[in-house]
Amino acid sequence: MAPGQREARLHAQQRRVHALGKLMPKALSVLFGAGFAVLCAWALGRMALKRTRLALAREEEHLLAFVCGAPLLSLLVTATCAVHIVYDAAFLLAGAVIVAAAWRDGAFRRRAAGRLEPLPRLWRWLFWTAFAAYAVIAIVSAMAPEISPDGSSYHLAIVQRYYRGHGFAPISTNLYAALSQGLEMLFLWAFAFGRHSAAALVHCAFYLAAPLLMLRFGQRSGVPAAGAAAGLFFLCSPLALVDGSSAYTDAAVACTVFAVVYLVEREAPAWLAGMMCGFAYALKYTAAVVVLYPLARLVWRKQWRATAILCVAAALVAGPWPLRNWLYYGNPAAPLMNRLWPNEFVHVSFEQDYVEFMRRYPGIESYAQLPLELTVRGQLLGGFWGPLFLLAPAGLLALRKKLGRKMVLAAAVLAAPYAANIGARFLMPAAPFVSYAMALGLPAPVLPLLAAAHAVGGIPDLPDRYLGDIGWRRLEIPWRAALRLEDETQWLARRLSGYQAARMLEALTPPDALVLALNGIPDSYTTREVAVGFQSGRNERLLDLLQVALFDGMRPKVEAVFRIPKQELEGVRVVQTNSPPRGDDREKDLWSIFELRAFAGGREVERSPEWRVQARPNPWGAPLAFDGSLATRWRSWERIREGMFLQAEFGRAESVDEIRLVMSDDQFGVQMRLEGKRPGGGWAPLPGEPLRRRAVVPLTLRRMAVEEMKRGGVTHLLLREDDYAWADVSALAAAWGLREIGAVDGYHLYRLE
Repeated sequence: MAPGQREARLHAQQRRVHALGKLMPKALSVLFGAGFAVLCAWALGRMALKRTRLALAREEEHLLAFVCGAPLLSLLVTATCAVHIVYDAAFLLAGAVIVAAAWRDGAFRRRAAGRLEPLPRLWRWLFWTAFAAYAVIAIVSAMAPEISPDGSSYHLAIVQRYYRGHGFAPISTNLYAALSQGLEMLFLWAFAFGRHSAAALVHCAFYLAAPLLMLRFGQRSGVPAAGAAAGLFFLCSPLALVDGSSAYTDAAVACTVFAVVYLVEREAPAWLAGMMCGFAYALKYTAAVVVLYPLARLVWRKQWRATAILCVAAALVAGPWPLRNWLYYGNPAAPLMNRLWPNEFVHVSFEQDYVEFMRRYPGIESYAQLPLELTVRGQLLGGFWGPLFLLAPAGLLALRKKLGRKMVLAAAVLAAPYAANIGARFLMPAAPFVSYAMALGLPAPVLPLLAAAHAVGGIPDLPDRYLGDIGWRRLEIPWRAALRLEDETQWLARRLSGYQAARMLEALTPPDALVLALNGIPDSYTTREVAVGFQSGRNERLLDLLQVALFDGMRPKVEAVFRIPKQELEGVRVVQTNSPPRGDDREKDLWSIFELRAFAGGREVERSPEWRVQARPNPWGAPLAFDGSLATRWRSWERIREGMFLQAEFGRAESVDEIRLVMSDDQFGVQMRLEGKRPGGGWAPLPGEPLRRRAVVPLTLRRMAVEEMKRGGVTHLLLREDDYAWADVSALAAAWGLREIGAVDGYHLYRLE
C-alpha cells in the first residue's frame, strides 16, 4: 500500500474513532438515565418487600422489587413536580439517598427463602434463548431515537414540558396532559439524564419484566413449562415488542396488573396489593379494574379490615391524578366525564365523538373482523398480536384447572374495558392472562413448537414475509442509531414524519410561540407549544375561527328573527326545544349563535356593562354571542338537546319587539323558542316562530378570524399540504393576514401578521 493511501486510511480511522467518542456518550447517558430509574425503583421495592415478610425466592424477589418499587418512585417524582423542584441535581440527590437508605436497610444483602420448581431442560434452553434474543432487540430498539406516534408526541412532549417547567403546570392545549401519568413520572426521572430514549428504555424494563414474572409465577404455582410458554407468548408478540420498546405505557400496565395477581396469590399484605392497584390506575385509567381481583377475594373471605386497607392504599397512590385534574381542569376524571363535571378544557361534543370513534375504528364494519385484525393484519387496529393468538379460544380449556380458572377470570376482568377502545394494544393488560390460559389449556407436547414458531415469526421484518402488508411493528433492529453511530438528527429526519416540521418551529418561532396546527407533529422534539385542533377545548375554539371563515356552511349567513308585540322586558332567552332521536342525521348537530341582538322600533337595544349573559351548556362562551364580532360565536359544544339556552339579562327593563340571531345554516336539527323575563316576574315563553333570512357575510371574515386567533394567543399557523385549509390559505394568505416564513417536507409555517 502506498504511503499516501496508508495515511488516508489512518486519517479515516481517526475520524471514525473521534466520531465514536463524540457519539457514544449519548448512548451512555441513555443507559444511565434508564438504569438509574430502574435501580432506584428496585431499591425502594426491596425496602418495601422487606416489610411484607413474604418468603420469596431470589429469582422472584428481584423482579417484584422493581415492579413494587416503581409506584414509590413514581410518587416521589410526582411530589417533586407538585413543589416544582424537578432538577437534575434533585433527582441525583434523591437517588443517592434512596440507594444509601436501601444499603443501610440491607436491601443489597441476600435474604431469599426457598427455591422455585426448576424448568425442564427443553424449556430452559428455549425460554432463555428466545428471551435473550428479544431482550437485545427490545433494548436496542428502545435506545434508538424515539419514533413511535404517541411516544414522540404527547407522552414525551408532556414529560418535556414538566422538565422545562420544573414541575406541574396546567396544559390547556393538550387533553392527554390530563390522563394519569404514573409511568411518565418515571420517564421524567430518566429523561433528565438520557432524554427520549432513556424514557423508552424504562418502559422496556417493564416489558422484559413481565414474561419473567410469568415464568416465576408458573414455577411458584407448580407449572413451570406453562409459565415459560405463557411468558414467550407475550414476549414474542409483534405488538408487545414494538409497544414495549417505545415510550408507551401498555407493557408497563400488563406487567403491573400481572404483579397484582402474583402478589394476591402469594397472600401479600393488603397495603402492597392496594399500592399496586393504585399504580395500575396511575398508569392507565382503565387498568383500575384490576382492583376487583383482590377486592373480590377479600370480600369473599369477609376480611373487612384488609379490604379497607386495600382501598385506602389504592386511593393514596391513585389520588394525585384526580386531585391534579380537579385543581387544573375542574374535572377529576378529565379528559372524560365532562357532562358530569362541565369545564372549558374538554368539550362534551369531543368526548361524545371520541368515545364513538374508539368503539368502532374506520374500516371496522363488524366485530367479526376483530379476530383476524388483532392477530394477523393489524392495519385497522394499530398492530397485531401474531397468528398464535388465533388459538386464544383454546384458553377456555384451562377452566378445567384451578389455576386456569383464575387466569381466565383475570383475563375477563382486564379485558372488560376493551369495548371502550378496540385498538389492538388495549388488550395488553389482559394479554398475560390470555397467554397463561392458552398455555394451560393447550396440550403440553405442542407448547414448545408453538412458542418456538411464535418467537421466530415475531422477529422484526419476518412478519412482512408471511403476512404481507400489516400493522404497527418493528421493521428492523436499529443498532447503529441506538449506539449513536448514525447521526440522530438525520436518522429522525428519515424515519419520523413531522420531525423536520418540529425542528422548523424551533428555528423560526420565538420561545413563547403558540402554533395552531390541524394535525399533530412529534412535538416532544420542539420546545414550542403546539395546539392541535382537536386536542383540547381551547384548540377547538381556535380551530372554529379558521373553519368559520373557510367553510360556507359555517359562516354567519343566516338570521333568525323573532318578532313579538312591543313590551318591557328585563331579559331574553332563546331555548332549544329539540332532542333528535338516536340515529337521526341531525343527532350530532351543535347549536351555535354568532350574535344575539335585541331591537325596539328597528333600533338595536344598546348593550351595557350591566348586561348579564348566561348559557347552558358552555356558559364560558356566552359572551361571544354579544361581542359584536361575526367571527366568533357561542357554541353548545354538546349535541343538541331540549332545554339548552342562551340568555341575556339587561339589568333594567328595556322595550323590545324583535330578537335577531345571527347563525350558520349547518344546524339542521335546531328548533328554538323565545322566552322573556318581565319586570318583577320570571321567565315565560313569548309567542311566535323565528323567521329565517339571509345575512350579510363580511368580506373581511378571513382577516377577522385571524385577529381573533391572535387574541386567543396564537402566533403561528402550521399546515400540511394535505390539510383541508391548505388550498385556501396558500392562495389567499394576504387576505387572511398570514405570511409564510418556512416550509419543509410538505409542512408550511405561517406567521399571523
